[in-house]
Amino acid sequence: MFLWFSQKRIMKKIIIFISILSFISCTKKNNNAIDLFNGISFEMQTGEALIEIKPNINELYSEYFNNRQPQVPLFKYIKHSNYKIFIGIPYDTSINKMIKTQLEKPDSSRVFFESSSNYFFTKYKKDGFYIAEYATVFKNNAIIYISSMTDRKEISDSLFNRLEISKRLKLKNN
Repeated sequence: MFLWFSQKRIMKKIIIFISILSFISCTKKNNNAIDLFNGISFEMQTGEALIEIKPNINELYSEYFNNRQPQVPLFKYIKHSNYKIFIGIPYDTSINKMIKTQLEKPDSSRVFFESSSNYFFTKYKKDGFYIAEYATVFKNNAIIYISSMTDRKEISDSLFNRLEISKRLKLKNN
């Protein structure tokens, strides 16, 4: 009788433990997301690493992306062995001003440009790199700017198109 009672208590503890473990694993936060600001996060993929921004990274970003008005300071830098992603936070601007700047940019190598009232996306080739730039306005009026560079066209076409980049940006429900 005592053995049966003891086994029943052990089974009860095991069931409780498994239930708690299941709940924790189901509600686990995505460790592959970088929190940006205002409840916005960016989903990282396998092989990507968030890297400290050093002067040489800022110089590269400025050379390719932050060399005109409006200024978009570099906020996060993500590196993969085959590409680089730069996340900037525009200030003192609007998406319309950013679109206007993109349209005025004298770039004969532009492959694609698309815009609407809440985003722009452009692709071009420069210095042997396939470059994509995307900016969007969220419902909370925050603007995020993402630029990428790779020397592989297939990576640019598959990972750095408007749909794939926009899928990686998430706004937490408040």
